[in-house]
Amino acid sequence: MQRPSILFSPRQWTVIASCFIVLALGSSINFNFGIFIKPLLDEFSWSRSAISAGFSIFMLVGAVCAILAGGLADRFGARNVIIGGALLIAGTMLFASRLQNIWEFYLLVGVFAGIGRSAFNTPILAYIQRTFSRNRGLATGIAGAGSGLGLLLTAPLLGYFIATFGWRASYLAIGAVVLVVAIPAVWNLRPTAELESDGGTHPPGAPRHQEVAPLPEASQGMSQILRRKPFWTVMGSHTTDCVCHSILIVHLVPFAIESGIPRFQAAMLMSALGVGSLLGRLSCGILSDRIGPKWALFSALATQTVPIPLLLFSPTLPVLFLVASLVGLGMGGHGTMYPLVTREFYGAKRVGLLVGTFTSGASAGMATGSILGGVFYDLAGSYIPAFVFSFGIGLVSLFFVWIYPDRKFLPATPAAAAQNELAGEAG
Repeated sequence: MQRPSILFSPRQWTVIASCFIVLALGSSINFNFGIFIKPLLDEFSWSRSAISAGFSIFMLVGAVCAILAGGLADRFGARNVIIGGALLIAGTMLFASRLQNIWEFYLLVGVFAGIGRSAFNTPILAYIQRTFSRNRGLATGIAGAGSGLGLLLTAPLLGYFIATFGWRASYLAIGAVVLVVAIPAVWNLRPTAELESDGGTHPPGAPRHQEVAPLPEASQGMSQILRRKPFWTVMGSHTTDCVCHSILIVHLVPFAIESGIPRFQAAMLMSALGVGSLLGRLSCGILSDRIGPKWALFSALATQTVPIPLLLFSPTLPVLFLVASLVGLGMGGHGTMYPLVTREFYGAKRVGLLVGTFTSGASAGMATGSILGGVFYDLAGSYIPAFVFSFGIGLVSLFFVWIYPDRKFLPATPAAAAQNELAGEAG
């Protein structure tokens, strides 16, 4: 078979860069919550579990709205949905910089920010799955690496900004950056049909990527999809693995501070998480094009789960950085794999709706892990029970992936690719 001379067309590289930027902004909103815990504790008489509940609200609202965002992106395009989310986040951060009461914190940082952030990840990831056929895993991984880079860059900047200017100014900075950066970036995201007519998914002379036959229920509508075991195994793994790493995302920095690590160095743990996430998205995207999304996802979740017990025995700075890096590596890989699993199992037609639905389970898991970490600490006066629980639920997520159905390749021909698309569009 003749090998393609290029990975992606110039137009595709432009789209990947735009998606990279948007996902970087999304991760900055999603994963830096823990950096604000200690400043809020210092200023207000709120408990740790009360503040953690704000992140849980943020994730639960995002869980509900991810389904809506995915469906709206399928119908109206990713660009319109993301612009609306950027405007909402910018306004929310403006008001959050002035909050005084816990109910304002829940409303602004929990509800409105949760609605806004749902407009970022789901539409972008669905857009990539619908737009790319050849090297889809690599495209998803490169774009998704923006999440890791966003966390890598913003964690130390926010740590410095909070230490220098305070948490209120930091909320203002988040809103300003989202507004200024997101809207120009998403202007490149034309409707999928336009991208394909521009040579988008199949550069001249490049063969189609070998496609995988969707599950039979993909052609029978959502009612049948919801009745079958594969849907619930994907939902189960996504939910439980997010419970696992959300405990660490939200509580690793305060745990490090209470273990004697200076605050700025503790905030840098989020940078280590970001580096791992960046590398995990790239490596798992490449790996999935070779061994399939199922086993690439299994590898990612194992990388995230196995090192957690180290926190129980040696909470030194090198160990904390090692754990943060490995958890980030697995977390980044999982972020690349779930859209690919969805596209492989169910085809292209409902990919926005289904990615949003699975993301809702992930957000519910993030919300659960966040608040459980705070509750375990308040009850025990220690993070040890929270980390033990994180490890156990991580093993559960591995079991769910293990029982995913194995998919078989269709012949790499235009007719086979058309069969795949028809399966996704029927019903």
